[in-house]
Amino acid sequence: MDTLLIDVGACCEAHTNGALEHLHKAIGEGDPDLIWAVHHSPFLARMIELFTERGLMRLDGFKNELMQWLSGERHIGQHRTIVPAGMHERWTESEMKLVKLYLESLAPGTFTLDDYMLCVDMLCNKYLAPDALRTEAEWLATRSVLMGRVQASMATVSAKQVDVLLEKLPATVAAAAAEFPFTPVQRAVIDYARVRGCENVVELAASTRKTMRAIIQLKMAADAFGNPAPLNNLQTTLFDAFGELNRDWRRIALTEAVENSNQGYVASMPEGKKLRRLEQYHGACPWCRRIDGMVLEVVAPGAVDKNGDTQVWVGKTNIGRSASPRRRQGGILVERQPDEMYHIAAGAQHPNCRGSWLEEIDDLPGEDAEFGARIREILRKK
Repeated sequence: MDTLLIDVGACCEAHTNGALEHLHKAIGEGDPDLIWAVHHSPFLARMIELFTERGLMRLDGFKNELMQWLSGERHIGQHRTIVPAGMHERWTESEMKLVKLYLESLAPGTFTLDDYMLCVDMLCNKYLAPDALRTEAEWLATRSVLMGRVQASMATVSAKQVDVLLEKLPATVAAAAAEFPFTPVQRAVIDYARVRGCENVVELAASTRKTMRAIIQLKMAADAFGNPAPLNNLQTTLFDAFGELNRDWRRIALTEAVENSNQGYVASMPEGKKLRRLEQYHGACPWCRRIDGMVLEVVAPGAVDKNGDTQVWVGKTNIGRSASPRRRQGGILVERQPDEMYHIAAGAQHPNCRGSWLEEIDDLPGEDAEFGARIREILRKK
């Protein structure tokens, strides 16, 4: 392997530490193509693929329709419609129809920059409406936390059983709380998963809107200044941008599902239970390979003097911790302290992490008995 040397000596301390952190995290994510590999866990694989498929369909619809507007295919030559001033971020159905009629009435080549911005906003409301995305995110959060609890109650599961559970398990936090028993900690896990997932997908929608508007602004500026680019150049730019957005959606699917299911699994275990970390999958990063097989003891989240090296608790994450073993202090690199570095998180160790837990055989019950009985009842009825 060739050595790559990057000179960050001229950077300030903050920028140097930021660069080191990003480099180590990039190395940790491994082969970028592995993001599309099917997850090895039968408890999660189908759920991740369903969430990914629905998200990519939304983004693909956005991309295809945007290209039709840019190429003039959507023009139908109707009487000019006036769009009312003061459009809101969340449009009503009548507002959507009015904007569509207005844009369809514009002949190719007559779109202004404002018209194209209006088109992007219309497509965001059509394909990436915040309420619809929050529904998708809550579906993933609720099912993945519950599947973590299912995994704590069933050593193995068949593809048919997974399909049954994905059909029968509640799709909202409120419905899940009404159907299954929750301890306060388990309820906190699923509530946090819902909020975090909703924030992630709405942020992706905002990123999509910003990216598309910026691309079209550059295209219109080139046209206005007498340097127009061929349509196929714009198509290539858009395909590249949507390719990255597809990866972002997939990253949400993988990371959230693993984070939620693992937190749900740990939340189902009694204090004192021993859990073994499993990171045996193709593409595991160096950090995850190092922690594979390590056994940690479950303790309460509020326990005093918790040991991050030997214990795991619900809510234990690597947020605020560093993947880089060194940081810049003044003009030199110094070793980070142990409490600054990654420790073994309860959920995902980092974005795209696929690790999981397995209970060690001991005298402590590892099953959420009442929840497990309810799951087996669902499978028997089906």
